[in-house]
Amino acid sequence: MLHSHKLRSFAVLASALFILDSCQKDAIDPALEIDNARARTKTKLTAVQQLGKQIFFDARLSEPMGVQSCASCHAPQVGFSGFGDIPTGGAASAAGFKRGFVAGIGEGAVIGAFGRRKPPTAAYATLVPVMDFDGQEFTGGLFWDGRATGLRLGSTAAEQALGPFLADKEQNHPGPASVLAKLKSNRSYLALWKAAFGTSEIDVSNETAVLANYDNVGLAIDAYEGSSEVNQYSSKFDAFQAGRYTMNAQEAEGMALFNNEAGCNDCHKQLGGNRNRPFVTGELFADFAYHNIGIPQNANNPGGNLAPDPGLAGFLATSDNLTWRAQATANFGKFRTPTLRNVGKAQRFMHNGVFSSLEEVVHFYNTRDVPGAGWNGVPWGRPEYLPTMDDQALGNLGLTPAQEAAVVAFLRTMDDGYTGPVQ
Repeated sequence: MLHSHKLRSFAVLASALFILDSCQKDAIDPALEIDNARARTKTKLTAVQQLGKQIFFDARLSEPMGVQSCASCHAPQVGFSGFGDIPTGGAASAAGFKRGFVAGIGEGAVIGAFGRRKPPTAAYATLVPVMDFDGQEFTGGLFWDGRATGLRLGSTAAEQALGPFLADKEQNHPGPASVLAKLKSNRSYLALWKAAFGTSEIDVSNETAVLANYDNVGLAIDAYEGSSEVNQYSSKFDAFQAGRYTMNAQEAEGMALFNNEAGCNDCHKQLGGNRNRPFVTGELFADFAYHNIGIPQNANNPGGNLAPDPGLAGFLATSDNLTWRAQATANFGKFRTPTLRNVGKAQRFMHNGVFSSLEEVVHFYNTRDVPGAGWNGVPWGRPEYLPTMDDQALGNLGLTPAQEAAVVAFLRTMDDGYTGPVQ
């Protein structure tokens, strides 16, 4: 699935073998390093996690070199997700970044290259299960449309990690061999590779070797994303679950609303958090399923806004599984439910970045179907795709402004990095 490009990599391998200075300091943007001293000092990464971290933050692994890393679109300070608006093209460097963002959509390694979806968080992504279809709905899979099913490598995060390196609107390599060439020509990477996989040889002599070693790149990133540097479980909510934090009145009211009148738990749950069961430790606040909740188009989306985004259907329509392919039409416009962990750190929301604040998101859930309702005096836009829209679970919840604020306060307890005193 990820290698249907027929390995154009071999045609460009010779030209891709840039001789990198092995003593050169890693091209990691200091602004993208994890701002959490506790995580750095208490976490000891394994060899494969160290390799994955190096790859994750290395901006040399793009074409052109030196302008985009995984962390460029999955930045720690915004919950391993993307930014809202940053000057694009050459102007981005003046803001301290190699590439910019427009309305939540990240600019690729090539100046002016934009997709149409915002980066989802990479935090807790390793816990998203392999895609499954129970005869009624699909669950699992990464990317907004589930195309990193996890069925091949047994890990959705490992398969997802392989995609951006080869995407023309992201890191823009012509093939896996181009990525491996940059690792192969750097002694520091060879040392990390040997520590992680037992050999310093990154074999690119044939197609089978290239595919196997490129898979190791994904597995290394998966290992890092699964570490406690990324999946920190260090929020107020986690402290509350452990008896180390007492929610204030507004947060407690928001939690009650989340589980009842606001109906958030209908989709944002994993093992608990519904009307009949309490939250559980390690809650991810996601059902891993696909829904169309009537999100309007993002008029400022630089990746194009002319036709509805097919979402899950776009992947299903090309699947080798004929049973899945037959479900494409019924799943048009549906997108994966993301975790709510670190949602308060995000700068843009929904698959297309249409909302710019958590308050706006909650107000949309509450008033989508209320005539004349909108945000800052602008009515809600038409749903991007109507036929599969869920018209029951949300849209006219009847929450007061104070109740909306309480839900937002509770959502913010899910942000990692709480270091406050025990209450």
